[in-house]
Order: sequence, then structure tokens, then C-alpha cells
Amino acid sequence: MFAAVTFAAIPFDRYGHRVLTCRPVPTIGPAARVCSGYSNAAFVYWPIALVLAYVAIAVFSLHLARERGVGTRVLPYVIVGIVIAIVVTAASVWAAHSPPLPPHPWYRFAGPAAGIGLGLLVLAWVDRSVTLLAIAAGYLAIVVVPINFGWVAHHPSRWAFLPHLVISGGILLLAGIGFALAQRTTRPPRA
Repeated sequence: MFAAVTFAAIPFDRYGHRVLTCRPVPTIGPAARVCSGYSNAAFVYWPIALVLAYVAIAVFSLHLARERGVGTRVLPYVIVGIVIAIVVTAASVWAAHSPPLPPHPWYRFAGPAAGIGLGLLVLAWVDRSVTLLAIAAGYLAIVVVPINFGWVAHHPSRWAFLPHLVISGGILLLAGIGFALAQRTTRPPRA
């Protein structure tokens, strides 16, 4: 679900109205500035998409639990997920309007990818899944640690966001496929 939400964000990031916010950096020089570019459409898309993803995951979890005849604790996950979506959106808006001086690593937590990772940590706790905990921690490490493979954008493109979305969405997609395959092999055949 989160992989689909991540890939669906591409047109909102690419074609949304672009805004550039800059702050002066007087310690470097009189004309020095640090700027942050963002899409207004992404600020609308991400909270709605994340909340809908959490609700869809909850509905699917309840469906599986009923099908198997077991209970599930999905409400804490949904509540925390919606709170995370709201907090990450507020932090993203604040970070976009307050470019870092100098860039701080915690700014990477102010984004939807980190919100997805935090939500996966909560799901790992709710499901008591060590495997999901490892995947969530690995995913968070990848999206929070600045990985750029040496890419330097001297003339930023409107597609500069794409590698990060493809990497994070790809990781989520591979993890989802892995869980689906593991579930398929552990499920007893139907009579």
C-alpha cells in the first residue's frame, strides 16, 4: 500500500505548483542564501494519501483476521498512523518554509518517507513482528540518511525528487512482495 502511495506521489511532486523559499546566510556572505523548493500539491496529496493508506491497511487487516478467525489490534496502528501523517505534514510545511542553516539530518524526518517508516515501526510493534521491525528500521535508515550516490544538482531539475521516490517506493514494494511470498508459503492449503 505504501509503495503505491509513494509512486502515486510522482505527478503531484512533478506537476504541482513549485514554490521556492529562501533565507539569507549572513555568516557566509551578504548575498548568500539557502533555499528550499517544494510542490504545494504534495502538501495536499501526502496527508490525504497517508490517512487513506492507513485506513485501507486497517480494513485489509480486519478482513484477514476475520477470515482466519483471530482478533487483531489494528485501531492503535490507525490512530498513531493518522497522528504521524498530521505531524509529518506539519513538520514538512515548517521545514519547507524554514530552510536549514546549515542542513541538519533531522530535517529528513520531516517528510512523508520518514512518516511511512515510523508507521511501519508502529505496525511492527502492534503485530509483534521482528521481521517487520528490521525492514522498518532498514527503510528508515535509507530514507533518513542522505544517500545521493554522488549526485550533485548544479541546475536543479523538476525531476530531482524522482530518484528518492523511486528508491523508497522500490524498497517498500520489494518488502511487500517479500511479505506476500512469505505469507503464501506459510498459509495452509484450503480444503
